[in-house]
Amino acid sequence: MRDAQSSLEYIGLKPKEAKIYLALLELGEASVVGIAKSAGIKRTTVYNILPDFINRGLVASTFKKKRKVYFVEDPRSLKNDIKEKGNVIDRMMPELLAIQNVIPSKPRITFYEGLGGMKDLYQDTLDSSKEGDTILSYTGLSDFSNLMPEEYAGYYIGERAKRKIRLRVIASDSPTAQSWKNTAVQDLRDIRIAESTNFRFNADMEIYANKVALISYRENFLGVIIESKEINQMQRAAFELMWNSLELGS
Repeated sequence: MRDAQSSLEYIGLKPKEAKIYLALLELGEASVVGIAKSAGIKRTTVYNILPDFINRGLVASTFKKKRKVYFVEDPRSLKNDIKEKGNVIDRMMPELLAIQNVIPSKPRITFYEGLGGMKDLYQDTLDSSKEGDTILSYTGLSDFSNLMPEEYAGYYIGERAKRKIRLRVIASDSPTAQSWKNTAVQDLRDIRIAESTNFRFNADMEIYANKVALISYRENFLGVIIESKEINQMQRAAFELMWNSLELGS
């Protein structure tokens, strides 16, 4: 599991913002000088960040003995901050899509790198699918649960189920695959496990909409989405051949 600072950075706080927020949690309440000392950050930086925290409802302030002090009133305000950002994105989305659609020729191949790229790629599998659609997936990663950040894995599975998008996955035999089998019904997942030693590879493939995504986790995450009806149909046919060759419930 990530430590607190890494988790705060994962949800969008910058490293110095995360340090200041955690320092305030630990101190209870403190002046700018106290926060800067505890966080190991310059006072001028703390002065610049605190007003933004207050505007976002993450931090509050008061006066004690004629001295201004700051405190975190309720850590759950982080959730409200993230929700508000999501609302802004939702309101912007029609305009952004309208801008994108006026481009005469859109790229058919898109590359993704790093943790942010991973999230963008997997989000595309959801946003490109409709309720009732099924994503087809291969995974040969025996240590998938160690390579996929726990927080994002939980979000993705829950969001996919919430949108009623099913998943059919062919996986190599591993503790992760067996765990997926045990939660198949609640997670809208159908899984067949390939026990053959020939089915071993350190990558992942997602087949959805009219796209195919190829993903490598071991090189700081590297992914590519190919948007092609023909390639998608070919990969769907190959998937069905392998799916049908595996015993139901294997």
